[in-house]
Amino acid sequence: MKNELARVQAEVLKRIRPSRDERDRLHRVTLQVISTAQSAIKSRSLKATVQVIGSAARDTWISGDRDIDIFIGFDISTSREDLERYGLEIGKEVAVQGYVIGFAEHPYVKARCGDFAIDVVPHYNIENTNQLLSAVDRTPFHQRYVSEHLGARHDDVRLLKQFLKGAGIYGAELRVKGFSGYLCELLVIKYGSFKDVLSNARDWKVGTCISLTGEHARSSFGSPLAVIDPVDTKRNVAAAVSLDSFSLFIDSARSFLERPCTEYFFPPEIVPLDTSAFRAIADKRKTALFGVKFNLPNLVDDIAYPQLERAHKGILVALLRHGFSALRGDIYYDRGEALLLFEMLVWQLPSVERHAGPPVEKKRHASKFKKKYLEDASVLAGPFIEDGRYVVELHRRYLTFPEYITTEFRNIRTSKAIVQAMEKGFKILKDEELLEIDGMRLFLSRYFNKTLNNCD
Repeated sequence: MKNELARVQAEVLKRIRPSRDERDRLHRVTLQVISTAQSAIKSRSLKATVQVIGSAARDTWISGDRDIDIFIGFDISTSREDLERYGLEIGKEVAVQGYVIGFAEHPYVKARCGDFAIDVVPHYNIENTNQLLSAVDRTPFHQRYVSEHLGARHDDVRLLKQFLKGAGIYGAELRVKGFSGYLCELLVIKYGSFKDVLSNARDWKVGTCISLTGEHARSSFGSPLAVIDPVDTKRNVAAAVSLDSFSLFIDSARSFLERPCTEYFFPPEIVPLDTSAFRAIADKRKTALFGVKFNLPNLVDDIAYPQLERAHKGILVALLRHGFSALRGDIYYDRGEALLLFEMLVWQLPSVERHAGPPVEKKRHASKFKKKYLEDASVLAGPFIEDGRYVVELHRRYLTFPEYITTEFRNIRTSKAIVQAMEKGFKILKDEELLEIDGMRLFLSRYFNKTLNNCD
């Protein structure tokens, strides 16, 4: 088993370790970007620093990655307004082939230079994390910590990142709710190797707390996993990791160590569904698939996804309350186009519904119930008594999923932004109609292929 594990790791590293040519290209682009940023700073007579941050600087990046993070450091005497203004100006000068403005705690530039994505992020140069003026101010401290403690274990970090990518849980963004690159680096520093990270993870329990400094051994974060940031002990580096991502990592670690294979790192490619494949799946499942499609402003994922999740959960609760039943669903969002997916077990209901009232012994409530329904035109039968309670059978107001959503979407618990977006117009698509949306064939293929990685 030990030999097989070593063989698998070596085979994976051949595919994910950057080549000399890739390293040379990254180095050239990095030097170009730094030079441009420094010239932009000099032309404005600014006192600011330029630093490369992240996996590209720490040599924990994976072959094929094309991301470079450039941090522009300003003195703490700089106003927030000037920091944002000059940060954006410098970032725009760095951009060779266009840019977009990203938003975190403050705006930054996402630039394109050839096939490289360059994030130009302004921050304050602080002496310690007690002086934090914005969340990104601690990032240079992360850089320093990893550089001082990782040693020669860069390949172990690469293996862990690719393993998490294979499981679909790499990335701290709210769309993924997984493990960040920095978290991967800390886990390797803590446990010593990729294998030892998995060996420890297979015994994790909800509420596991990890400290690299020996302090704060008990977690007060209330999350499935807590990894105390060694440069800021008030912060949980694993805060983004959801219960499902945490559990999936544990399962993957156990399964892989029992039977190592490359499929955990590179699972079989999921291909888009063609119409005949969709029909075959639909015939087997005998469910009805609905999508509520509308346009949102072109929001970054970390702003759009929490609102879409709240809307999806709110609709699921409301559907169940009104007699409909969903197996599960999902969220699709791409450049302003949103779709809430629902796989319905019951989407069409009969015209009659049962409504149970109070027990007969509750005199005051019983009187009000009888009076209300004796005068209600929607009553099809009753009031009558069954098992000691008053019961009526009513004419159901909404008989189908589309009827309910179309009429009641404003009354479902969700965000104001979602309601406003739907008020501008939405479509309800059913089954094969969903395939007409760009990207939906692959999205649905992933939805139906919801299976744990294995080595069959």
